[in-house]
This record gives sequence, structure tokens and C-alpha cells, in this order.
Amino acid sequence: MDKQALQQQIEHILDASLEKLSVPSSTWREWTGGEELADGQPAVLAKQGDAWYMLWKPGTAATEVLKLEGRDLAGQEQQWLQLILRMEHRPKPSLAAAHINDEQQAHLFGQWVADRVKEGEPNAEVPDSFSWKSKLFIQVVPFLLVAEHAHREAPAYQELYKLLRSYFGGEVNLIPLSDKEWLILCPEQLTQAGSGEDESEERETMEELLTSYCLGLYELLSNEWVGESHLTIGYPFTPVKGIPGVVSELRETLYLGRAFHVTDNIHLPWELHLERLVNSIPDEVRKQFLQRVVTKADSFADPETMATLQHFFQFDCSVSETAKRMYIHRNTLLYRLDKIKHETGLDVRKFSDAVLVKLILLLYKVTK
Repeated sequence: MDKQALQQQIEHILDASLEKLSVPSSTWREWTGGEELADGQPAVLAKQGDAWYMLWKPGTAATEVLKLEGRDLAGQEQQWLQLILRMEHRPKPSLAAAHINDEQQAHLFGQWVADRVKEGEPNAEVPDSFSWKSKLFIQVVPFLLVAEHAHREAPAYQELYKLLRSYFGGEVNLIPLSDKEWLILCPEQLTQAGSGEDESEERETMEELLTSYCLGLYELLSNEWVGESHLTIGYPFTPVKGIPGVVSELRETLYLGRAFHVTDNIHLPWELHLERLVNSIPDEVRKQFLQRVVTKADSFADPETMATLQHFFQFDCSVSETAKRMYIHRNTLLYRLDKIKHETGLDVRKFSDAVLVKLILLLYKVTK
């Protein structure tokens, strides 16, 4: 993380402005008592009077520090600042070694997340043993990617990481959960870049903004890297605590999307509310419902009928728009809808019947 972004992160967490200033290095050593950590790193936090000082850029003659004035630091805040500043000032390994360490750390962290999900610990906090913890105090947007590469070589970590950096325009966290499942954590600020440039234009909703990023990322990955895959996205959150629970929710969204919308590759949680409800209905209740409501359930097994209904609902039950998008004449669509009414006793041009047919389609997919 660059210095400016790190300062902004600290100010955001502390909800306070920091003043950057330079002091003689001898003064800094006096403030910290010449303290050094076990690994030889200098102390990174000192208090003088009513102000706190944070090591920013050490030097032989002068040392840059950040000054926090007007408020005290709680014990937890002190621990967090020491952790993140020590990470910033630790000796930098060679570039090759850094890549190896980052990838190894990503795999270890991914294993920890997967284990917590398996053990049913959704609110687990990331242990201090992970050097990545300092990166997880900011709001991020989570993506879950499942790659279908059963007949090809597993994708390389560095290749995917470079693509993600180029797409988002900054640092992201890439976490392998298995050989074909990847958790992507993108800082929320990267998804908001430029969103408020033109105040005269109507701003996108959170869902619209996240949808556009998900669509763009899928297109990039399918064309340049992973081929066939499934992708979902979640709302922004702070991953230092509760990341296993978010992964569980993303997995559920992918499962629902693949079960109910088998031709889709992008699955958005705000478009699956009804599917989530239907999935919670016990199998026996589903079958009883279908038997009571549908006189001829096999009508929905016909591919033409299924496709017609799916398009009809997708285009808000508009006969004209559905016919246009299906490249058929309006009268052909009306004939098909009349046929469905004759066979099932349900007219999808009526609101109450349309609701029932929508439920039937969802239930039919998971029952049959």
C-alpha cells in the first residue's frame, strides 16, 4: 500500500486528521527511549503530552512522523496502529521473495477461512499470526469466483492477480479457497473511483454499481484467463472479523444461482430473494404444492414452454418486449401463452397466476 493510501486508511479508522511533520531523529529516539523490537525494527508509536506520534519515514538526521492531537488512543487502537506501522516498516524482501511470500500467505489464509467455514465459525476474527491482518481493517467488496477447469491446467495465482490489479486499478487481495475457488477482496474506494465526478447525473445505487463491476470482471476473466466460470459479489464489509460468514453467504448465492438459473454465470444476491425463500421449503412441501396447484406439471418440462415463460418474466410480463427479444411474432407468443393456459389452467397475463407460475418454475427446477 502506498503512503498516501495508508494515511487515509489510518485517518478513516481513527476518524481524525493527522498532521505530517519532521522531527530530529535524536528527538524521536528520545521519545521512544531508543526502543527496538525483537526483530530489530524501531518503535513506531510514542506519546508526548496530549499528542500521539507515529513513525512515518525514518532517517539518519530527521524522521517524518504523523501527529494525532485532540484525542486519546484506546488500547485496541494502539495495538492496531503498532501492527500496521510495523508491517509498513519491516524490511522489504526481494521482489521475487515478496511474490512467493504473498502467494504462500494467501494459500494459508485461504485454508484458515475454509476451515472456519467448515467448523461453523462465521464471526471468527483473523489471528495476529497472519501478516495480512493489517490489510483487513478497511472496507472491501468481496467477489467469489468458481472456475470450471476440470479439463485444463489450474490457473496461476500471479496471472490472475495481475489481471485483477489491471481491472481495479490498485491493490487487491486474492485468496485461494480451493484449486478452483477464489475469494477476491477489492478495497471499496477502488469501486467508487470517479462515481461522483458529475453531480448532475443521477448516481447509481449500490446494487447497480456492484452489478456493473461484477459484469465487467466476468467479461475480463472469461475472455483472458479462466474461460467458463461462475462469479458472485457481496456488499462491502470489513474482513478482519466475520470473513467466514461472508464466504458462506457468497457460496450460498452461487449455489442458488446455479440451481435456479442454470444458463447464467453471474449470480447477484439482490436478484435471488425469491429463490432463497423457495430453497428453504422442505422437499415434501414443494411436491405437495405442485400437486395441488398444477393439473399437468409435465407441461413445464417442455423446453419451448420453459424458455417462453422465462423470457416472459425476464421482460416484466410484456408481450411486445418478449416477442421482440425472442425474435418471434406477437401472435406466436400469444398462441404459446394460450396453450400454457389450456394445459395448466393458469394465465400468466394475470398477476395472481403469473406469481403462481413463477413459483412453480422455481420449484420445478429443484424438484424435478
